Amino acid sequence: MVRPLKQVAKSAEMRWGWWRQRMIEILEGTHETINYGNPLGLRLFHNVDYEDYPEHWHTAIEIIMPIREEYTVIVGSKKYCLKEGDILIINPGVLHGLEAPPTGERIILQFSDYLLYSLKEMETLLNVLPPVLYLSEEEDTQRLYSFVKRQMDSIIVEYDEEKTFFNAVIYAKLIEIFVHIGRNVISGGRKNKNATLRTENNPEKKKEYMETIMSACNYINQHYQEALSLEEVAEFSGFSKFHFTRIFKQCMNLTFYEYLNQKRISKAEELLSTTGESVTEIAMSSGFSSISAFNRTFKSIKGCSPSEYRGKISTDEMCRKK
Repeated sequence: MVRPLKQVAKSAEMRWGWWRQRMIEILEGTHETINYGNPLGLRLFHNVDYEDYPEHWHTAIEIIMPIREEYTVIVGSKKYCLKEGDILIINPGVLHGLEAPPTGERIILQFSDYLLYSLKEMETLLNVLPPVLYLSEEEDTQRLYSFVKRQMDSIIVEYDEEKTFFNAVIYAKLIEIFVHIGRNVISGGRKNKNATLRTENNPEKKKEYMETIMSACNYINQHYQEALSLEEVAEFSGFSKFHFTRIFKQCMNLTFYEYLNQKRISKAEELLSTTGESVTEIAMSSGFSSISAFNRTFKSIKGCSPSEYRGKISTDEMCRKK
């Protein structure tokens, strides 16, 4: 059942000029359909609702930043109690619930990852990141939080004032945020256990391994539609099959085949949402050797069949164009 949640009128008490909105406008099961209200695929609003939201997921990247009082985000068994100024980045498809205090304010930024995925290196970078990334001033040993916080503050001003080319400026700053996070991850600078790579203790060796694996990921991204094997990519990387398997898992927190399947499913998602090709045609175009393997892998990763996913995306697109 689809439940539309109405948009609330603008309040005189609101700062920075946003319309007050309910966090979730359309919820079907655990799937949230985001109505961006613009073709860019981005929305930012100021939320003061004293309302909890059940576990849900969406296809957008979400950035949450409380500016007054705390805000709680629950992901699986992990509870993130965000203090004022803390930043939480939630990747697409991650189930999460929200708990609000009686009073408080927080910034909610949601945007489509399609633009980021169109950049070759960004695609690999996004696969390196954990499902949820928590940043705080207290743990800002590498000034990562400081950089992201400055960019977020600038994004808020651009979105509110709607200056010329503000959409382009906002996406440029989002790209800067994720590039900065990626470089920090590669250098092994993050102390946060959610983002630290479990590689060798030698910093130079860690960087060398990470750069090699990033190169391997780029190779996978270019050849995933072929009958790609672990042995082929290990040879490309200059490692034995055993050594490559170990460091790939350490760097990516995924096995080689998990990464390959995620890439293939990502392509399938794109084709399901932008073309009228049959599910069988999409399976072959995405690198799967059989429709049964495609259906099984798709449901394992996305939690629904390809046909069900296509139906949900169609609903998202209709809302985005309104």
